[in-house]
Amino acid sequence: MIIVRTNQCRPGMKLGRSIYTEQGHVLAGRGFILTEHAINKLAQLGLPFLHIEEEGTEDIAPDQAIRDETIIVLHGALSHVMDELLVGKRDVLSANVVRFCHDAAKMLVADLRERRNHLCLPVHLTTMLADGDKQHFLEHALNVGVCATRLGLEDGLNSENLHALAMGAILHDVGRLLLPGGLKCTAKDSSLEKYMSHTELGYRLLRDSGFPLLTAHSALYHHERIDGSGYPYGLESNSIHKHIQWISMFDLFDTLVNGRGNNSPMLPHEALEVLYGGAGILYDLEKVRRMRDNLALFPKGTTVRLSSGEIGVVSGFHEDSKQRPIVRVIRTPEGNSLRYPYEVDLKQQLHLMISGLGSEKSFAVGAGAAAADWSSETKERRSNRVFHVV
Repeated sequence: MIIVRTNQCRPGMKLGRSIYTEQGHVLAGRGFILTEHAINKLAQLGLPFLHIEEEGTEDIAPDQAIRDETIIVLHGALSHVMDELLVGKRDVLSANVVRFCHDAAKMLVADLRERRNHLCLPVHLTTMLADGDKQHFLEHALNVGVCATRLGLEDGLNSENLHALAMGAILHDVGRLLLPGGLKCTAKDSSLEKYMSHTELGYRLLRDSGFPLLTAHSALYHHERIDGSGYPYGLESNSIHKHIQWISMFDLFDTLVNGRGNNSPMLPHEALEVLYGGAGILYDLEKVRRMRDNLALFPKGTTVRLSSGEIGVVSGFHEDSKQRPIVRVIRTPEGNSLRYPYEVDLKQQLHLMISGLGSEKSFAVGAGAAAADWSSETKERRSNRVFHVV
């Protein structure tokens, strides 16, 4: 099985995992043959990746960060949060939804405890939301939640603080739901000060709804940077909770890799380079190194294009060189299936490199644009630092 970006799928491909509606009904079952209309519809609805059955990859089982059951519960908790804030226009979350979030966080922690030897893996949703902005919000929340919680677990946090961190990581961006434009409001299409207020809005909501202080502070401080250039308070170094710093780093990494905010997506190792560019200035250097060591940059099943133009699927990786995995080549540069797929170890074949995901030629242009936007945003924060009283 392979994982392919939805907009790179072709008619005739067969689904390897079912896709569900928001209500839990099967939208397209495993084995469904994709049509051009179905591909376009799934892409429009905001589903970024599909699991595809591909000849020659039957023995490759994509790794999962957490169980499907846990994803469903987390999805449900976040959906209820969105419904209450976007539709119900509430100032605080109901006791039932708060309890739902607590239970979901406990399931997440339990899953990660059972998978202690697994790397940080991306979450690929198979549930469709009718609203693409909600879909992106949900996926981002889950990815940051899974990765930040796993590093908190590695740090030896006790159960109480680990659950609080898990909820904080999942709900770190909840304040965006309270902005005047809701999820459509971004730093690019609104005044910076207006967008920055989502940190304080999220903090007040979580505090007043009865969440632990660490959870509420995760929403408040996830845009702080150790050199004092972040917001809303311009905190420096040790003034920023060390575990909330994990949320800050994964927040940026996931945004860069998935190309949100109208940017083109970066390759994972390129996004990691952006974080390294801020190591020791914006982010703690040792934390960036640990993030590098714990990330599965190219998980098994990921479809990649090599610099030779050939298309392959990641079949394995090296613990000490995650950016150069083992790739099973399955298609020619023209996209024709190989009768006899073969494997290439990029750690040994140094003349080859991954130049894109799926059938894309390269992410070089998109990565450069995203990095430039990140750099300019950082400069803008420095020159427009705003302080508020909570």
